[in-house]
Amino acid sequence: MPSRTRPQPPSDAETAERMRRLAELFVEHTREDGYSFDWNPALIHHLDNFCNELAAARPPGEIVDSVIMGAGAYLGEMIVRSCGWKWVYCPLQNAPAVTSPQGLRGYPLHKVSKRIRLGGEHDLEAFFKFAATGEAPYGTTAREVRPPWWRRLKRRT
Repeated sequence: MPSRTRPQPPSDAETAERMRRLAELFVEHTREDGYSFDWNPALIHHLDNFCNELAAARPPGEIVDSVIMGAGAYLGEMIVRSCGWKWVYCPLQNAPAVTSPQGLRGYPLHKVSKRIRLGGEHDLEAFFKFAATGEAPYGTTAREVRPPWWRRLKRRT
């Protein structure tokens, strides 16, 4: 019986390159459709409007999934370019994430998915502003990603 091995998760560098490329394709393809996404952080609110329009149009699931990948990569890449965060791959979530120099972690693809599927309480501009300022918007939570307490104890000895 052949053994099944799990594929190796992508490296952080591979994740960063893939997300950067998806973000650039998102900007390029949406521009062809009349949207004006670029790398100016002051215009991040346009992403919320775009997601509202998409949700209202109720496209097929495969279109929504494709947009989530592109728009999530764009949101994450905006955070990387503007806020000094970096792309990582999180095996526990089986997803790309952005991580701050202070150890905070965000999942922009998950956030875009929630925005499209669950609505405006998942504000993408607020998500971006948190990454930029470190101040969590009212009513939200953010947590520092740290090793479990027993691993931290081992480092002290």
